[in-house]
Formats: sequence, C-alpha cells, structure tokens
Amino acid sequence: MSQSFLRTPRQTRLRHWAFQVHFYAGLIAGLLWLVVGVTGSILVFIPELRRLEVAGWTKVSDRGSPKPIEEVVQSLLKERPGDRPFSIYWDFKPNWALNFRTVAPNGDRIHSFVDQYRAVNLGSVNYRYTWLQWFYDLHADLLAGHDGRAVNAWFAFLLVTASLTGLILWWRGLKQWKLGLEYRIQASWKRQVWDMHNLGGFLFYLPLLILAVTGAYYAYQEAYGQVVRALTGGPAVIAAPKAKSKGSPRKSLDEMVANAVSAVPGSKLSMLLWPAKQGDAFMLRLQLPSDPHRIGLNWAYVDPGTAEVLRVDRFSEQPLGVQVMRLITPIHYGTFGGYTTRILWVLAGLLPGILFITSLLLWWNRSLSKKKQKKAVLVEREAAVSGRG
Repeated sequence: MSQSFLRTPRQTRLRHWAFQVHFYAGLIAGLLWLVVGVTGSILVFIPELRRLEVAGWTKVSDRGSPKPIEEVVQSLLKERPGDRPFSIYWDFKPNWALNFRTVAPNGDRIHSFVDQYRAVNLGSVNYRYTWLQWFYDLHADLLAGHDGRAVNAWFAFLLVTASLTGLILWWRGLKQWKLGLEYRIQASWKRQVWDMHNLGGFLFYLPLLILAVTGAYYAYQEAYGQVVRALTGGPAVIAAPKAKSKGSPRKSLDEMVANAVSAVPGSKLSMLLWPAKQGDAFMLRLQLPSDPHRIGLNWAYVDPGTAEVLRVDRFSEQPLGVQVMRLITPIHYGTFGGYTTRILWVLAGLLPGILFITSLLLWWNRSLSKKKQKKAVLVEREAAVSGRG
C-alpha cells in the first residue's frame, strides 16, 4: 500500500476502484447472498432440526444397555426389506433414537429413527419430500443440481471479492481508523444504516470470507485438492483401503465396532457407514475428547468379512493437506467449537442479507434520493417559469 492510502485513503485511486467493485458485486449478487445466507443459518442446526421435523419419533426411554447393533439393523431391514443400508448416526444422548439412513430401491434417502433399547423402528421419513431437505437443496445448489452448485460457487467467489474490497473501504487512515468501529445509536436512521453496514461488514469480515471459500469447495472439490496439494507439498486425500476378504459372509456389526473402538482407545462411535460397493471396507467415524468436531474427525476402516481393522486415520496424525480437506465441511457448517461457533455462524449467515439491504438503503440515500430531489426542484422551477409566462 502506498503512504497516501495509509494516511488519506479517500484520495486514492485504489479506494475509488474498490468502491466500484464492491458496489456492483453487491448489487449483482446481493439477493442470492441473502437467500444462501438465510438458508445456511437454518442449516447450522440441521441435526436438531431433522429431529424436530419428526419430533414424535426421536425420543426414547433410557432402559440401560442398548440392544446389539446387529439386532437393531436387522429389525429395521425386516420392515424395509428393499432398502440398502447406508449409515447409522449416534448422537451420544441416551434418550435420542438412532438415526438409521437407508436408500430405497428408487434411490430416495430414507431416515428411520430406531429405539436402540427395544430394536423397534419409531418411524421413517423420505427426505425427498421434507421442508428441511428443500432448504438444504436451495442452499447447496439453488434447486438446480450441479449447475446450480457451480453458480453458487462463483457467487461465493464474488463474496470474497466484495469482502476484500469492503475491507479497503472500511479503512479511514492511520489517524481515523477507530471511527470504523463506531455505532452512533443516537444518530439519524441514515447514519445508523451506514454504521450497521460498515461495522457489521468489518466484524464479520473473516467469518464471511471463510464461509465463502469453504462453500465454493462443494462445486470444485478436485480443484481444491490440487490447490491444497500445491500449498502443503503433500497429499490432500488418502484413499480408503480395500477389503482383503472378498465374497466372505459379513461379520457382526458389533464385532466390527468393538475392534474399531479398541484400535482408538478413549474414542466413542459416532457414525457407521456401509461399503458403497463390493470390495470396499466399512467406515466408522470415531470421536475423541480432544476433537474439535462434535462427531469426531477420526476414521477406522474395517474389513466386512473378517472384522479386521485395516487402517485407522487419527486426525492429529494426518498430513496437513488431509487435515485441511477434512476440516472444510465442519468449518463451513460451524460444527466445530460447540454452540458458540454455531451461533456465530448463524449470525454470519444472516449478515449478507443485512449488508445487501443496508447497501440498497445507502444507495437510495446517496444517489437515487438526490436525483429525485433534483428532479423535483427542476419541476418546480419549470412550473414557476410557466406561471410567470
């Protein structure tokens, strides 16, 4: 930065061009940012909302020791014989039913809530037809599949641009930079709109930047992996090991879980995922007390035919690039750091809409209203001249 920008930024060309980019980026993308931001704020609490959506099926009575996992699974598959098991999700709350996810013959995702103490299915819901899934699809891909996800990503990059230029506009110079931290509650509503836009954008600059960068990842995962590999000098993804036993009968799920948890002492099982195809291993997600994520960042891969633990991926021992890639999703959804982070992410999601609305008001106050006033003055003058004539 030049000395003039550090001391008198308003007199520089940099600030002039920053304003143009910032203004038109917000004008073009503001409405979409508002939609994606509001839906994202809702999805921060998606685990709780999924249960709220089917509230009568999610609570169970704690009856001591749960039934064996294998018995719970088989009881559901008897009720839904055509479904393919996908995953079981544990919430670590003894009065919450297990979230058992299957795939119906037509490809629909089915979420069943099973009482782990009685091995009884409390109810199943098809997520193609739920309001929460509609919000998720709107947020993730604008209800337009892969093309919508790509559009979302480019608007996220535009948000990065707006954030960076907004930081340039926030700077008032070495002597007056503290003015950017003021909110004058006694001032006129026009001044308060300006302060809200200015202070809100500055305080949430970093969260918005993080949300935009991590959000674009879902459309360009391979490209992100290439960038991470180049920056870290190591791998970004490590492929899961293949099962050694092929064609053998599957071992008990309880045996697999016991072996995986034993391989990571002190861990708790949070998720179990079935193999996607023949020859793949079962994947078990394990949570350690030191993990920053609510369901853990450690994985164990288990051979379905032998229940042997093929590999354990402790998050703390992974290459930096792999850690970065595995943190993108929990960072984007605010599921690291507990409820404090999640609430912060809710506010950050709402902010793009607030900034868009306040920017429109600022535009009206500074440009359109002045033009309207000038036009009114001209009309009055013309009327006065006509009257004299």
